[in-house]
Amino acid sequence: MIKFLALAIFSLLVFSSCSNSQDTSSTTSRFYDDGRARPVVAVSSVIDSTTYDLPWSLSEEITFLIKSQLTNNKNLFLSSTEMMDESLTNTDAPFDLNVNWMKDRFDNSEFLVFLELLNHNELKKDHISNLEMSMRIRIVDVRSKEPKVILQECIDDNYYIAKGSIKEDYQNVIWGSSEYANSRMGLAHKQLAKEISDRISDYTAL
Repeated sequence: MIKFLALAIFSLLVFSSCSNSQDTSSTTSRFYDDGRARPVVAVSSVIDSTTYDLPWSLSEEITFLIKSQLTNNKNLFLSSTEMMDESLTNTDAPFDLNVNWMKDRFDNSEFLVFLELLNHNELKKDHISNLEMSMRIRIVDVRSKEPKVILQECIDDNYYIAKGSIKEDYQNVIWGSSEYANSRMGLAHKQLAKEISDRISDYTAL
């Protein structure tokens, strides 16, 4: 009982720390030294449409990893995910054909990024495990009078393991711990986040 209570308290601290870090302002200036403006990119929290069971939020983890990658890109200015999420309502459909409602909804943002985790599933064959992940991404350019979808695709990623299972004892090895960062699932999620952030940078960074 004491061990379980201690783990629960530790998990709460980890989630709070990661959540706060996720919405910190970009450390990059809005402008280059020569006065040119960096593109302002707003990334919403990942919509988790999977049923994969973990003791923490897959949405929070992968959103945090993607934003951490983008923060290192000096060719764009990353705005607050928290502010973007607050501007969205329950009736908004970011992947719908109609994107006109996005104009002027998100103050000062030039590119809007919406993400949906469609698949997160471990498949086993013989002694080999494969973590299959699929992320839908949409980037909308709202700089002009009419919002324009400049990227919409589904990115599939696979993480192979020669032996054992990718799902370790995640009641003890949890997101935010050093053990998890070097775990097979932790590394798989970093790989996916890197691929997603690269696609975002390709279409928004100047």
